[in-house]
Formats: sequence, structure tokens, C-alpha cells
Amino acid sequence: MGISNFVSLKYFYSKSKLNIINFISAIASFVLVVAACSFFIVLSVFSGLKDFGLQYNRSFDPDLKVSYASGGFFELTENHSKQLENSLLIFSTVFEEKVLLSSDGKNSFGTIIGVDNNYRDVIEIDSLIALGRWLNPESNESVVSYSTANKLNLGLFEYGNSLTVSIPATKPRSGFNKKPFESSSFMASGVFNSSDEKDQRIVFSSLKSVQNLFKKNNSVISSVLVKTSDIKPNKTLLKNIFGDQFIVQSREELNETYYKMINSEGLILNLIMVLILIVAMFNSVGAIIILIVEKQSSIRTLIKLGATESQIQNIFFCHGILISMFGGGIGLVAGLFFVWLQKTYSLITLSGTSIPYPVGFELSNVLTVFLFLTIICGAGSYLASKRSLKVKLQE
Repeated sequence: MGISNFVSLKYFYSKSKLNIINFISAIASFVLVVAACSFFIVLSVFSGLKDFGLQYNRSFDPDLKVSYASGGFFELTENHSKQLENSLLIFSTVFEEKVLLSSDGKNSFGTIIGVDNNYRDVIEIDSLIALGRWLNPESNESVVSYSTANKLNLGLFEYGNSLTVSIPATKPRSGFNKKPFESSSFMASGVFNSSDEKDQRIVFSSLKSVQNLFKKNNSVISSVLVKTSDIKPNKTLLKNIFGDQFIVQSREELNETYYKMINSEGLILNLIMVLILIVAMFNSVGAIIILIVEKQSSIRTLIKLGATESQIQNIFFCHGILISMFGGGIGLVAGLFFVWLQKTYSLITLSGTSIPYPVGFELSNVLTVFLFLTIICGAGSYLASKRSLKVKLQE
């Protein structure tokens, strides 16, 4: 152990003759405890809220989506189907279009999505079903949102109060009784829950029923949804299968605005917490400078014994690091403990609900707090330790 480390440890563990210096050092460590603890808790809460929000994207958006570049519908050829099956990817074909919804004399606009038997293997929709059950693919059943069911006074499995889905008539009709719409009735079998206004307008039904409503053959769809953990290679594979007339989008690309907002909020949050750490660091700087003033006679003695300027500076630099790491380490452990309590026992719930306030345990959050703590407090300790170089001039 060098002279600098030995003396800095002695200053750190031994009490000063002046109580005010001991008090200031304790306050500096306590402020860093609070700052580091708050930094980690805030990052964990943000991670939890991000995951909480993204679970709705996982429930409605696939890992990869293949659609026609110009929009609209396309015919899934046998060649496409065989290549998809040979690729061993889990995929689902859907038919999606805007429609007019009506029931019990009330109307609303929405989007109907016809889904095949593989849809639940690709999209995590079951976790959002709040009432009833998922639709039977071989029947004219539908699954609607709470919002739609409330607007249209829909009940589950009510044959006399079914959901009427209407689209503009494709063929002009003559006579006085001509109707501008073509309609089909669907019985509601389930209700899903979503806080997103766009998703609240969705109505799910079987692929065959929706294709019949729009008078399309069984091979006409609007998109192919794919479930995969290897996004990049399978995205390239799908582009090779379908060609340049199609676009392949990941979940992030489907929700580009949302992900940009999340990343921006994360950046702003980190900057704010870094500023709080910088303010907390000035307490350590003050404690180091006051200690230098109090230890001037000891510094002169060390210089006479042959200690160099760099060794003297390192004494107080190491002392500052010890204060910072001691306070920051305790704060980080405390933050881990509080996050664990919330994760395990759900002590705090979202306002007006019984849903536990979401928090996320992520190693990146621990590393982020430790990294910023080391950089900021290291810089502060270095700047404060330079004050010790002026002691020699006072001899």
C-alpha cells in the first residue's frame, strides 16, 4: 500500500479534531446516498413503466410484419406459403380494413381484423382478454374492446343483440330499396382491455368471415405476421421471399414514434439525474477542501519527509473517492433493496387501480448509476485535491 492510500484511509476512518469537519463529511456521504438511491429507483421505475407500456405493443403488434408496399390487399401465392413453411417461422395471415360498427341503434367506426388459427401463436392477445373467451375461427364470433362494447351496448353471446359490421357496397344497385352498405352480423364472444385509443377501435373475427364480408377469396390478405427472436436475419429472409413490392417492418418500426418518445424521455431522465449527482458531488468537494485546510500542518510534515506533490494530491483524491464510493455504494444497495421490495411485495399501486407500480430490475441501470457516480465524483475529487498543492507555498 502506497503512502497516499495509507494516509487517505487514515483520514477516512479517523475522526477529525473539529466536529464540523466530521459533520460535513457525514452530510456529503448522506447526500450521495440519497442521490445514488434516487437515481437507481427512478431508472428502475422508468424501466418498469417502459415494459408496462410495451406489453400492449407486444399484444397487438408482431415481431415482424409483411405488407404490400403500396398498401391494400395482396394474394398470398402457394410459392410464398411454401417458402414460409420451409423457413420454420411461426406466422399468421390477417385481413384488416376499416368498417362501420353498429348495434342497438348505435354506430361507431372501427377496424376489423380477420385472423387465422395461428394468430394467438404470433400475437400475445390472450393476456388482454378480460371477459369471455377468444373467438371460434369456424364461426361468426368477434372479440371487441371494452370501449366498443360500452359504446354499442354489446353483451357477450347475445344472439339478439349482435354486432353489425358494414362496408360500402361494391356493386351499384337499382331500384328504390337499394342500400349503400353491405353488412354481416357477428356475435361478441370476448372483450379485451386496452388503454390505446387506436386499439380500442379494433374488432377481431375469423379470417374466413371477414374475407366473405369483403367478397375476397381465401388467398387475399392484408399482411403476414411473424413471430421470431432473430429479427435481422429473418427480416432479410422475408424480403427475399416476398420481393421488392413488399415491406417488412419490425415492432419498433411499426411504433417508431412511440419508441422515439421513450428513448427521448430516457435521455432527458438520465440528464436530470446526472445534474442531481453533480450537485451532490459539490458536497464531497467542500468536505475535501475543508479537510485540506484542517490538515495543512500534516501536509507540510509529509512534504518535509519527502512526499511529492503528486502523492499529496493523491491522498485527498483517494479520500474523495472513498467518500463518494462509500455514500454511492450504500445508496445503490438501498435502491436495490427498495426496488426488490416493490417488485416482491407490490407496496405501491398505480393511482385508482390495484395494479402494482411497475419497476424493472436491469443490470444496465446498476452499471449506469455506478459509471456516472465514478466519473462525476472522480472529477470532483480531482479538482478538490488540486487545492492541496497550494499548501507548500504557505511555508
